[in-house]
Amino acid sequence: MESEAVSYCGKYLCARCAYHRGLFVEPAKRLVELAQRYQSLRLIAGNIKTFDFDDFLKGLEWLASQDKACKGCKQGGGWSWWPDCPVRTCCAEKQLDFCYLCQDFPCEKLTTGPLKERLLQVIEANRQIQQHGLERWVQELKGKYEGE
Repeated sequence: MESEAVSYCGKYLCARCAYHRGLFVEPAKRLVELAQRYQSLRLIAGNIKTFDFDDFLKGLEWLASQDKACKGCKQGGGWSWWPDCPVRTCCAEKQLDFCYLCQDFPCEKLTTGPLKERLLQVIEANRQIQQHGLERWVQELKGKYEGE
């Protein structure tokens, strides 16, 4: 059921996410292969002052090495951009599906600290689930992933 694949924070529908489906790895492998074969790319990129070809290649190599797709937030996370996500940790420890189910929602973890805008999005997503129900929220999230 897709509603079970909504992340703890409510912002993501893991079943539809490109990371979860492993859509980045194969294209990254192909780009690494092309970048290594066509060394002229290094020369062309060298003319762009704000672009570091070596860093670009390192990033592609890292992405190409991620041969395991993200497991999904509620299945232990994966190689997401925030592996120590405090929302995931807190919800898992409290055995809650979403933040809004906590008596302290919205707590200090969501209202202070770094990444304030992202945390405000977590609060809003949880309020949407709370007010309109999970099934309706899943439909909204599906729209986010159209075309992937």
